[in-house]
Amino acid sequence: MQRMLAAWLRRFADPYLPRTLAGQLRAAGFRVDHIEVLVLLNPEYDPDAYSVANSEIMADFVVAQGGLTREAADAWLADLRQLGRHRRYFFSLNRYLFLASR
Repeated sequence: MQRMLAAWLRRFADPYLPRTLAGQLRAAGFRVDHIEVLVLLNPEYDPDAYSVANSEIMADFVVAQGGLTREAADAWLADLRQLGRHRRYFFSLNRYLFLASR
């Protein structure tokens, strides 16, 4: 998982932007009026869920970028399916909404 996530983070210009965005907006002359978290939660493995569909995209990306071999990415996907079969799968992702004005 750590290798997959490290390779996946290369996709983003700043994967930690929410930590600093409010300060950057204020420094640029904006007023931060509201910050809200949008939680994506998949507490079990479901082939139709966001996390499962996104895991396929992640695997393809990291292989294409040379972050992992196809075999390693496929093993990661197989591990996720096994976690689902054993009812040990869990996925949670926070997305952030910033409302700013001048």
